[in-house]
Amino acid sequence: MDFTTAELLGSIGLSVLAYLFGSIPVSIIVGKIARGVDIRDYGSGNPGTTNAIRVLGRKLGFVVFIGDVLKGAAIVVIVRVLAASGAFDALLHPLFYGVLASMGHSFSVFLGFKGGKAVATTAGVFLAYTPLLGVFGLLGYVLALRTTHYVSVASCTGATFMLLSVLTVFITGPAQDAGIAYVLGVKHDWWMLVLSFLIFVFIFYRHRENFKRLKAGTEPKSTFFQKKDTTDK
Repeated sequence: MDFTTAELLGSIGLSVLAYLFGSIPVSIIVGKIARGVDIRDYGSGNPGTTNAIRVLGRKLGFVVFIGDVLKGAAIVVIVRVLAASGAFDALLHPLFYGVLASMGHSFSVFLGFKGGKAVATTAGVFLAYTPLLGVFGLLGYVLALRTTHYVSVASCTGATFMLLSVLTVFITGPAQDAGIAYVLGVKHDWWMLVLSFLIFVFIFYRHRENFKRLKAGTEPKSTFFQKKDTTDK
């Protein structure tokens, strides 16, 4: 498929926008506004949702989670609206821009190209592109967190659930013109399969230090499902 100059410039612009959306340090902003702290100075030092919950408490941590999810979802929605409106005839796959948002979260230009592990932002990407598969991935995350109380295990379980669901849709999913395709994805969508696999590998890679701590028995457990959270005020 050929790109016109306008389409090429538009795709480059969307790519930059996707990366910048992902780069927005939601946890840093929330921490400084609500508590006057930089969460990188506490806990694991990671500017992701998990450390936000640990440092700021569940309520503010949930705000951070929603913000990180919206970063990924927003760019996918923008791309889909542009594609549906006919603004561009040759847009790249929406998940391509979603992956750029996830990369922005992990390598934020605003944080010296450092960041979180892209789990929440990636969840937002899939919830916007294939809502049912996004929910399936979140279900895997919640079940694993509830069972093991390890966020790292839950994150990788959610990524695994997501990849398996994408593979299932790739093999047995609906046709492009089926009504359910919008929420489930379509059969033989190679872009979705390849990009999903790449983000799956990336999430596992970002948790490599967690795997070492799990093996050593030093990985901290999440208190998210405990009845009380003393950091909530």
